[in-house]
Amino acid sequence: MDIVGLAWIVGIVIAAVVVVIILRAAFRGMRPKAPEAQVYTPSTATPRSPSASSAPSTHSALTPAVTAEIDALVAAGQKIQAIKLYREHAGVGLKEAKDRIDHWSISTSSPHSAAVSHAGAAHTSITPVAASPSSVRAALPPSVARQVDELVRGGAYIVAIKIVREHTGLGLKESKAIIDAWQPRS
Repeated sequence: MDIVGLAWIVGIVIAAVVVVIILRAAFRGMRPKAPEAQVYTPSTATPRSPSASSAPSTHSALTPAVTAEIDALVAAGQKIQAIKLYREHAGVGLKEAKDRIDHWSISTSSPHSAAVSHAGAAHTSITPVAASPSSVRAALPPSVARQVDELVRGGAYIVAIKIVREHTGLGLKESKAIIDAWQPRS
């Protein structure tokens, strides 16, 4: 065999070895690997305001003037401005403010009581424990008490409950108990 033939054979063997090494590395990279242990590291973001670092705030921390302004914006369909105003005064993030405004209720048509704004409620000395039909009747304006009487007589209990909630600031459970025990006056 001559030198040229031997060089060709050595070249082919070297090329074959290189191809095998490359294919082996490629297939090794395709194998599934065990997941690496991950360590949680909290972000070092600074809160926007002192209230953002405390427990989640509710709209009850807002001043009555701000609550009334948010009520007006929601009633006018200006949700974006209401969200901005809520974020500015409550110190919460965008998602929380959007969720709160989406569930904001100006009157009593709220999907749940945590989202109700009682800006117009007459905050009386009635506590949920001490609430009775007679104490609620005494706390309500006479025209509202007459309206509740008419609603109860007519069987419109849900509307009556809403009115009691709106004017007293009591919760749904307490207002329902009041209306269940309500005795309309003639």
